[in-house]
Order: sequence, then C-alpha cells, then structure tokens
Amino acid sequence: MPPPIDLTQNPKYALEGRIVTMNDDRTVIGEGIVYIEGDSIVAVLPKSENAPAGFTKSEAIKVGGTIYPGMIELHNHLCYNVLPQWIVPKLYTNRNQWRNHKDYSPRISTPVRVLGSTERYGSALVKFVECKCLMSGTTTSQGITLQSNQGIKKYFKGVVRNVEAPILKSLKPADTKIQDVEAAKLASFRKKLKKSSCLLLHLSEGVDAKARSYFTTLRDAGTGEWAITDALAGIHANGLNSSDLAILKNHGGSVVWSPLSNFMLYGQSLDIKTAKNLDLLLALGSDWSPTGSKNLLCELKVAKIASDSLGGVFSDEELVAMTSLNPAKILKWDQKIGSIEKGKLADLLVVKGQQGDPY
Repeated sequence: MPPPIDLTQNPKYALEGRIVTMNDDRTVIGEGIVYIEGDSIVAVLPKSENAPAGFTKSEAIKVGGTIYPGMIELHNHLCYNVLPQWIVPKLYTNRNQWRNHKDYSPRISTPVRVLGSTERYGSALVKFVECKCLMSGTTTSQGITLQSNQGIKKYFKGVVRNVEAPILKSLKPADTKIQDVEAAKLASFRKKLKKSSCLLLHLSEGVDAKARSYFTTLRDAGTGEWAITDALAGIHANGLNSSDLAILKNHGGSVVWSPLSNFMLYGQSLDIKTAKNLDLLLALGSDWSPTGSKNLLCELKVAKIASDSLGGVFSDEELVAMTSLNPAKILKWDQKIGSIEKGKLADLLVVKGQQGDPY
C-alpha cells in the first residue's frame, strides 16, 4: 500500500486505472493515469503516453478500479442524516401534511434540535454526516442549515464540499430556499433570483393542487412574467405537470430529482418521461435519511429502478451524469468540478473493477 499523501504539502501524485471522465464527449480511457498536483488535475492521459513534466509514470498509484468524478448532490438536509428511516404512516399529497403528523416532532425534528444545540454534539454530528457522504463517493453536498440552530453551519469546514459555503473563492456559493414562494413575496424572490448564479428552491413538493400552486405563484399576475431563469433549480417538482415542466425548461430552469423520498411520502415522483423528452437538466439528491436514501449512491440505484420501471427512460450514462456533470452545470461550477479534465479539481471516486460497461 502506498504511503499516505499529505495534501498540505501541495504534492504531486498520479492515479492509474480505467478513467470515466464524464466530459462533454464522455471519454473513457481503458488504461489511463490522472496526474494531480495539490488539489488540481494536471493531465488525464492514456497509460501509453509520456507523463507530463515533473511526474514519473512508473510511480503512479494503481487504484485497481475505475476512476469517476466525485459525486455531487444538490438536495439534502445533512444534519438529519443521523436519524433512522421514518416509517411513513400513510401517503400524503403535499408537504404541509406530514410535517404536522404527531410522530414528526418526537422522531425527527426534536432529536436533531437537541443534538444540534447540545455542546460538543453539533461538531460530532457534522463530522458523522459528512463522512457518511464521503464514504459513499459524494464529494460535494448541499443542506448545511438547521432551522433550530443556525450556528451549526460553522462546523461544515470542508470534509465534503458544500454548495452553500464553498471554501474556494473560485466557486460561487449557491443560494437555497426551503420555504414555498408566496405570491406576496414574489417581488423579493425575483430580486434574490436575479442576484444568484444558482438558487436551489423546494418547488411544488407534493401531488395536489396546493403543491402545484407554488409553481404558478412564480408567474406575476400583472405582467405574466415568470420568476424563472437558468439560476433556478427546482427541488422535487413532482407537483408539476407536463406544461409546467415545459415552462421551466423554456426559461432555463432545471430540476433536482429525489425519487425515494417522493415515493415514500407521496407515492409519485417527478414526471421523468416528460423531463427526458424536454431534455430538462436533471440532478439527483437523496433528501435526508428519514424518508430518503442513506446516501447519493443509494439514490442513484433508486433512480435506476424508477427509470427501468417506465421502460428505461434514462440510460445508465445519463443517470451517472445526474451525479456529476449535470449538477456541476446547475451550480455553474462545471469549469472546476463534475468531470475529470485538466485544470479541474481532483474530486474523485474509485469503484472496484475495470471491466464491463463503465456506467
């Protein structure tokens, strides 16, 4: 086993294996080497080519597997990932219903509030949920806020990149909004959207008219103008019909899909057939442990099952893109992460095995 790499010393090292770059051309290098200096990729080359200056090809670390971009998650509530799965008592039609169930406080909100606000527990909680992400291949996640303790955000220091407070100045923070947009606050929301490069909005979570109404609220009743730009990424969006999704697409919006949580709470997820036909930009998010997957890798499996149940809506390659290049594009971070290319950050995932379909 090679010795540990001390990243504080800006080291040069190389990783050898099959490389699934997830670049725009979807280049796959059967036998390749990723050359890294510090936290950045210097070159991505077939093993047969000469190493770049300052590197020795023979010293490359043989990873014994396939190298992918680190997975990027755009929907989570990280502090809640210390909790077990909630046995959902019944199916609901919008999110205001299950949050009022008698079990919600004792099983979900109160335990996290107590843990998050107890001295020394907050930092331990954050370390646990970040390691939970990292151990499943997620190198960037979302959802560092906790309503009962806003101060917990200070503990998210970079074990995993988080989209709201990235340490690197070259990565512009994403804005988030969990609450629904009310008609009376549309003007202030529009101002926030104009200033944002990426605004992750919980959008029309549910399956009834009430859930959908929070999408139609984004249209100004006087001017008819939609508060939708390419900065808007709607989380869930399972309350949208095909016409709604077309409006979202035509205005440059995107969607973060969380299928398991949708199925558990509502019995219905995003209209993925329409999303595919529209070529709507999609990413994945596991939501949280109480009703979602334990991590993004598990959510990827659920997305695969959901797609296959409808006749194979998405290819495996398209599903993998929902955890790599697609979310990087939604964040406007695709010049830095989301694919394995020269000049990008060395956020990487290695999966055992180098044979068969890489996706």
